[in-house]
Order: sequence, then structure tokens, then C-alpha cells
Amino acid sequence: MQVSNPMETHYDPAPVREWAEKNPVSTIPKLFRKAFEKHNAAGRNYLGCKVNGVYKFETYQQIRDKVERFASALIEVGMQPNDRLGQIANNRPEWVVTDLGTMHAGCIHAPLYPTLATEAIEYILKDCGARVAVCATPKHLESVIASEKELPSLEHIVCMFEPGKMESSRKIWSWDEFLKLGADNHEKHKAEIETRVNNLKATDVCSLVYTSGTTGEPKGAMLMHGNFASNAHTSVPLLEFTTDDLELSFLPLCHVFERVAYYSVTSMGATIAYAESVDTVGANMKEVRPTVMPSVPRLFEKIYARITDKVAAGPTAKRAIFAWAMGVGKKHFQAKINGTLNPFLKLQYAMAHKLALSKLHTETGGRIRLFCSGGAPLRKDVGEFFLSAGFTLTEGYGLTETSPVICFNPLRRPKNGTVGKVIPDVQVRIAEDGEILCKGPNVMLGYFNKPQATRDAITDDGWFHTGDIGVLDEEGYLAITDRKKDLLVMSNGKNVAPQPIEQLIQSSPYVEQCVVLGDNKKFIAALIVPTYANLKDWCSQNGIAHDPDALSTNPKLIEFLQGEVNRLCADLSGYERVKAIALLPRELTLEHGEMTPTLKVKRKVVNQKYSDKIGSLYPED
Repeated sequence: MQVSNPMETHYDPAPVREWAEKNPVSTIPKLFRKAFEKHNAAGRNYLGCKVNGVYKFETYQQIRDKVERFASALIEVGMQPNDRLGQIANNRPEWVVTDLGTMHAGCIHAPLYPTLATEAIEYILKDCGARVAVCATPKHLESVIASEKELPSLEHIVCMFEPGKMESSRKIWSWDEFLKLGADNHEKHKAEIETRVNNLKATDVCSLVYTSGTTGEPKGAMLMHGNFASNAHTSVPLLEFTTDDLELSFLPLCHVFERVAYYSVTSMGATIAYAESVDTVGANMKEVRPTVMPSVPRLFEKIYARITDKVAAGPTAKRAIFAWAMGVGKKHFQAKINGTLNPFLKLQYAMAHKLALSKLHTETGGRIRLFCSGGAPLRKDVGEFFLSAGFTLTEGYGLTETSPVICFNPLRRPKNGTVGKVIPDVQVRIAEDGEILCKGPNVMLGYFNKPQATRDAITDDGWFHTGDIGVLDEEGYLAITDRKKDLLVMSNGKNVAPQPIEQLIQSSPYVEQCVVLGDNKKFIAALIVPTYANLKDWCSQNGIAHDPDALSTNPKLIEFLQGEVNRLCADLSGYERVKAIALLPRELTLEHGEMTPTLKVKRKVVNQKYSDKIGSLYPED
């Protein structure tokens, strides 16, 4: 139900205004235009994607022309400042054209994950009151048309393909038709575009980013131009972006982590290449040879597992060389951090790099200077692996509502196991219950159409409740221990944070995924997805068929993996140890609705879907 003012908020976003007074490039259209001029970017490659099996790039000038046409078309069809446009699309150049074009028209961009079901698409388009919807695939178009009766605000649908003769009560445009409409009317609307761009303020909402949510219905975070612009402005020097950088983008642009990465790269007049899919990231890295890649921990965990499995399957001599090289790499990294690097260690490292570590760099295209991890805590052993291998990997922290960056690990002095130090202009404090609170120009205006939810999230003086539990150490590094809402409260009153336990268990080569259970229970248990590919030898040695469905109920495998769990959890408090496990026959996936688009487990869905398995772990309940 719509409230009288869906963008109502109760607090004054003064930090955004104060930041903008010091930084005149405080809106996204101005950021894009400034990069165009400052870096003489017109002829530079900007956005690239696979076309007929080959990466092809469009220049800044080509994209700017399309942005102007898109903005002109929006004005021609009657879009007014602050009107909303919903976009359902994968990462591609058209996504950026839609985003920047919408903002050049003074309108608000509401991106939707391309994997959403029809019900979720309908909910978001209805909630935001979208007048225009942009679709990437026929399936997306079908979802929008199926929802038309529930979308009274919707007037136009733009398709990134030829829609054919789809029946709809709304006007349907192909991408080319819509851009032609803009081109044909650009002279008429050119002055209006300039007026709308110049009238934008840092405190104006530019995007509604709906939380993917591991529980509950999505909420539209009202992110302001100044939120994104301040985050990009701060990230560029911290991450040392240059005009020569090439980012490989595969995280959904709907997610603010990838969104601010794209704004940061754009602000330097650098280049972005879009991966074909999550499954092709490894191959695409070799093709485009990126220098920068933001990712979520799950991808780094998969790369780590693939490499260690490959090494483990190799000859004894190669395993020994690799182990020695990684040991040298670890010492070299620590010595660099401590300022104690000596000539002998330098020589050892050069040899280790030549014999083993260089092969890892070749696997990533050979030019990576920076991996960025965010979206969830990175396992300590995985972070140590990449740092020891000679990669620069920085872990950061933030949320959709903080657009997103709150912390980054300094490139010259990262502290593995933490999410780094609070970025300039942002403040963090820890509440009495351990919750992390944040204030600064990165904090959203509130939740669209949800004033009470906004009040619950942001105090009157602008402190945002992150919902995460964490600690600041004596050097100012922040460590995240868990999500407040994920804490398990056992029947004995003990509080247990599941994520650290899950990370411990997932460090086993035989465990792919782990979901820790125990809320309102007498003991802690877990659902485990084994790494079935690594169990072939074990199956052979035990005379058991290598069949995941059968293995998931095999008592002998359950006993073996319980032993792994016991070993890894030996140093935990007694009440934190996992006393029982059940196995799942397949990986939890986005496609099956068990993971968010940023590959975090939807605990509520998993609990419902596997209630029988969970019930078997707690037979007395």
C-alpha cells in the first residue's frame, strides 16, 4: 500500500550535503561527464561483451551518444524528474546505458535481478511505481505482461531484443526503436536534458536498490547521487584505480558492490568487460586479461578449491614444490607488511614465483593487480592463500543501504581475517549488543514507501543499524563475526554465531557447503553438501559406489564427515561444536532459490526445503 510520500524520511541526510560542498562532482551524470572530459575518454574503450564468440568494445563516445538518446526517449514518452524506471537485465552495455540514461533524464533507476521469478518482478515494479520497464529477455517480457493488471503505473516496455507481436495493453518498444525515438527527438530535448542534469543534487534519489534479502520481502533502499558518488570518489585512491585498468565484471550490476565498482572505474575513464556468466569467469579472465576484479567469497573459495585439488592430484615432487613456494610466499607477504623483507627472502620468492606461483597468475590472465572481496566474510585460509600466492586481495565491508562501502583493507597493510579500516568521511561505532552502526555520506535516505522500516533502521541523528555483529581492534581494523538476525539462540540460552563455524567446516576439502543449525535447540547441528568430486578415492577405498544421491544417506560417509567436523571444531567451546550432521545430495544454488544473487544462503528457504533432514537431526522435537 502506497503512503502519501513514498520517499518520506525522518532524518536529515546532512553528511551527503556536507560532502557535496567539498566535492562538486556529486551526481552520477556529472561523474560520467567529468571522466569523459578529464581523461579525454571519447575514443577510449569503455564497455565490452562477447559478440559471436569474440569480445567487442564500445567507446565512451559511443556509450555517451546512446545515453543521450535514451534520456531523450524517456522525456519524449513523458517521464518526469523522480519518475521510476525498472530494469530486468544481466550485465551488459545496455544496462549501463539504461542506468546513465535514466539519471540524465532526472529519473530514478530501479534495477531488478534477472533471475527473479514473476511474483518478485511484479512486487518490485508495483512497489516502485515504475512507468517504464526494460527487459533483457523474452522471459522477462512475459513476466511483465503477466503482471500488467497489477501494474497501474506502467506505460512502456523496452526490450533489448526484437519482441515480435507480443500482445500487451502497454506500448512495447525494441531497443533500437527506443534509441531511434530518442535520436529523432534529441535536438528538441537537448536543452531539457541539460537542465535536468544541472538541477540534480547530491541528496536526490537516483536509484532504488531492492535488497535481495535472505528473509522477508524486498525493501527498496533509496540511494542518493551523493551516496554513490562519495563511495566512488573515496574508492578510487584507496584501490589505486587508473585509466589503464580493465575490470572483469561478473557480479550482478543490480548489487551495489558491482555498481560502485562500475562508477569508480568509469570515473577514471577505464574499461569494463562483462563475463558471459559465473561459470565462464575463469575462461573470460584469460581472454580479456583484467587488472581488477571485484568478487564475492564464493568465487575465491571455488578458485582456491580448484587449484588445491589440482595440486593434490599431481606428482609428489610438484606437490612438494608448490607447498614450498606457498610457504615462501607467506613469509614474503608477512615480511613486506612488517617492513622486514631481506635480500635472501627476495631471492627465494623470485625462485618460488618462477617455479610455481607464476602459473597461478597465468590462470587469471597474468595482469591482475587487485582482487576485491565483499558481500560476505572471506574465509581466513582462502585469503591467506591468495596473499601468499602474490596477489593483492583486499576485503571490504558494506551493505546495500550504505551504497555499499564502509571499510576496506589498506592495499599496503591488509590484515587477513578483518574487513579493514573505515573509509574517509564515514564513522563507525559498536553498540552495546555488538551491532555495527554507521554514519556518513554513504548512508541511504531510507526505504521507499516504508517510513517505519526507515525509522527502525536509521536513528534520528543518522546512525544506520547494519544488523551485523563486529569488533574494532586496537589498530582500527573491523572484524565481522556474524549477522545479528542469524545468531542462533539455543534452548539453554547460549548465543551461537553460525558463520565462523560454517567457514571452519568449509575449509575441509571434503565439504563444499555448510549450514549450521541450532536455533531454540539443545545442541548445534549442520546440513552439509560434500565435495563429491573429492570423495572418489574414499569411495573406491571403502567399496562404495560414487553416487551423490546414495552417498548423501550413507552411514559410513556421514561418520567420516562427522570426524572431519569434529577435527575442525575441536577448539570451539563445547556448546558451539556440531554434534550431528545430515548430508545433501547437491549444491545449494541460486537457480533452486536457496542462494541470493550474491551467493549467500537463504537460511529460511533451506530450513523449509530440508525440514525432513533437519527433523532427523532433532528427533526429540
